[in-house]
Amino acid sequence: MTGISVIIPTLNRTDFLIPTLHDILRQQVNQPYEIIVVDQSQDKDQQVITLADRHPLLHYYHIDFFRGLPEARNYGAQKAQYDVLVYVDDDIECKPDFLQQHWDTYVKRPDIAVVAGGITEKFKNNTDGKIGQFVNKTATPLRSFHKEGFFEVDHAGGGNFSIRKDFFFKVNGMDENLTQGAALYEETDLCLRVKGAGGKVWFNSAAHVFHLAADIGGCRVSDIKKYIYNLVRNRSLIISRHLKGFDKITAKAELFRLVLAYAISYKKPALIKSFFTASKEGEQTGMKPIKMTVYER
Repeated sequence: MTGISVIIPTLNRTDFLIPTLHDILRQQVNQPYEIIVVDQSQDKDQQVITLADRHPLLHYYHIDFFRGLPEARNYGAQKAQYDVLVYVDDDIECKPDFLQQHWDTYVKRPDIAVVAGGITEKFKNNTDGKIGQFVNKTATPLRSFHKEGFFEVDHAGGGNFSIRKDFFFKVNGMDENLTQGAALYEETDLCLRVKGAGGKVWFNSAAHVFHLAADIGGCRVSDIKKYIYNLVRNRSLIISRHLKGFDKITAKAELFRLVLAYAISYKKPALIKSFFTASKEGEQTGMKPIKMTVYER
């Protein structure tokens, strides 16, 4: 069905989610749209339920049978009724033309499968670099989505991107094998699979959000040992799945260098040992099929 489905996974962030929803509800767009909130908090969010009662286009799902950002994104896609899926974080601000900008990108370029929207960190530094580039020799996804432009890129930022629903399911959605830890690299993996299937990823800075970077809830890992293990595991999955030849060697060397720097900085030599375990697990997982749970409609 022609239109836009906005999917917002959330976890324990009511104070940020409500203003985000108000911004999405104020959209001025020439297509029908809906908002799908996938809430993995322990308790149902009564404020969102009350808001949904007043706005029929807002659909609230409180989930207690899975935990994970890739799972929430796959669940939202399967609940979506429209043919363009827009994913945003639960702690963003956007202008009334936000959805129109996403939609117009597909109208201008019918060959586009993914739109990477602009993302400006409101309270943190915005790093400078090549926008949306994936560096093969280090397996590093560069961001800099705060800059202006309209051109093809390698990947999108997880806090603001859209994808044609048919292409989402063509590449089997988000890989739930990346759920572990902070779900690092899940949108990078999705975009690289889209490009491998012949789709284009296009950056449109005008489809812009401000990211508030809430310091509570959401998808995060505070334990440095767990964070490093998950980083190595998931990046090793990316290396195994998407890189070839010498790039694999240089990317794995860069990953080891990064872990060594953390081990020295935090005075935790055990991080070096965990590198080898996590690396092996990531490589093996990268050879497995994409995992997307099919939920009842």
